[in-house]
This record gives sequence, C-alpha cells and structure tokens, in this order.
Amino acid sequence: MASGSSGRRLVACLLNVSEAGRKDLVEAVAKAALYDANGKQRVWRDGTTVLNIFNDRDYNRSVITVVAGVDSISECRTAPSLVLSLP
Repeated sequence: MASGSSGRRLVACLLNVSEAGRKDLVEAVAKAALYDANGKQRVWRDGTTVLNIFNDRDYNRSVITVVAGVDSISECRTAPSLVLSLP
C-alpha cells in the first residue's frame, strides 16, 4: 500500500497482559491506553482506539491492540501504570 505525504501515519501497539480471568483489569488497561491522566480528569487521546481485546483463558493472557497516530502512540506505554488510578 502506497503512502502519500498527506496521509495519516498510524502505528499499532500490542499490549500483552498476564491476566485473562479478570475482565475488569484488562478493560482498565485498555481504557488507560485511550485516556490521558490530566490530574483527576480523564482526557481522550485524539486518534487513539482499541481495535481488539483477545483473552486466552488457557494461558491466562490477554492481548490489547491499540492503534494511534505515530506522534501519540508513545503515550500508550504509560497505560499499565495508569491502571492503578482508575476507579
């Protein structure tokens, strides 16, 4: 697929979580990838989306697929640490 200079550059990030049985925890990690902690208020990261959440109970693993613009995907690396501050 050709990419023009005016096109939006996207990148995918696969977050592997060693937990498949706790749906609330996996969803919290996914939400943390989508929102930036701005004090106590959650601010949506523009152009960031969760494409898929795959749970494998046999191996107790979950994989969260996040897509964002190249300039904002690095912010998703803080998602696991933000889980502690989610309600």
